[in-house]
Amino acid sequence: MAKKETNEFEAARKKRRAKIATGRFKKFVGAALLFAIVCGAVYIFVTEDVIGIIGDRIASAGSGGTMPVEMAGNSVTDTFTCGDNIGILTDGAVYLYAKSGKLLLSQQHDMVNPVVEASGRRFLIYDQGGTKLMVRMRDKVLFEKEFDNTIISASLSDDGWLSVVTKAQRYASKLSVWDSTYETEVFSWSASNEYIVCGAADAGSKTVAAAALSANDYGEIVTTVNVFTTEAAVELSKREFKGAAVISLAYDGNGDVKLVCDSLAALIDRNGKLLGNCYFDREPIRVINQSGSAGAAVIFDRYTESRATEIIFLGEKFENKKTVSVSGKFVCASAAGSKTAVYCSGTVNVFDRNGERTATLVSEPDALLIQLTKESVFAVNRTELREVKS
Repeated sequence: MAKKETNEFEAARKKRRAKIATGRFKKFVGAALLFAIVCGAVYIFVTEDVIGIIGDRIASAGSGGTMPVEMAGNSVTDTFTCGDNIGILTDGAVYLYAKSGKLLLSQQHDMVNPVVEASGRRFLIYDQGGTKLMVRMRDKVLFEKEFDNTIISASLSDDGWLSVVTKAQRYASKLSVWDSTYETEVFSWSASNEYIVCGAADAGSKTVAAAALSANDYGEIVTTVNVFTTEAAVELSKREFKGAAVISLAYDGNGDVKLVCDSLAALIDRNGKLLGNCYFDREPIRVINQSGSAGAAVIFDRYTESRATEIIFLGEKFENKKTVSVSGKFVCASAAGSKTAVYCSGTVNVFDRNGERTATLVSEPDALLIQLTKESVFAVNRTELREVKS
């Protein structure tokens, strides 16, 4: 009888221990899950700059502006998007406007040949052929530098990495790269026998690509794409494209390099392997690199022979995915994410990354520039900025 009671007592004690252990495990899992959620939220706030996005939207809201915006007295050189806002670069200043027409930023500059490039909430302004460069957001300047030698080109990656090509004293040119903090220069490369035209950086793969021009022994022009790792400044690959002059260089979302030349387009990986290409029968007049993807839109002037503008949409392997013809003479083009807007003879055609037409809008025939945003299309003429209505 005593033995039976002891067995029942041991069984009850084991059951109680198992219950306590299960409760502790559930608490541990709950705490770990909460910790993961908190870490994930912090990561999203840091990487996506949620606070900054909210700040931009608060600044854009409310009264203080109307459309159209008067641009009299300003010589507009380019337009861009900064977050959800429209940017205007003139020969003497840069402006940011909300969709409502509210002025968010007005900053003077003294650059002779200003060029602008935007990436998310950041935008880059540099003096091509001069020495001044600036990276900023709506509410603050992130990086400002005056170089010793003149600037050939500069670009911002999707992650905010800055690539700058300048002339050099002892070399033909030099490529310098800063990460998104802009605290220190993370990479530099100088070329003596080649002329670096443009560079690009990719934060995900921690690689840098440089496109340089040279001539071979037969007098043939050659574009060479060099890919380096930023961690050890080691050259990973080098690939030549004979008879082609580089126009554009960028990364896709997978760490591969998108190259567009006057006679071809090519997609290569970090090891120099050719992943895909497309040949042209004439030089493009504009290249639109679709943000965060392997695609691109390459625009050609066909007005003389067919009174039209031709657009080749390149696919994920830089193959000719679709060729589209739109009537009229090409004026300008812009992009917003994966969409491309092309303005020809008073008509704006909007396409997705596959080359499918998603909208056709009629603008004033005197528009000089158009800017596509996530939701709208804006046009700039000699006197004003206005939204193009459907």
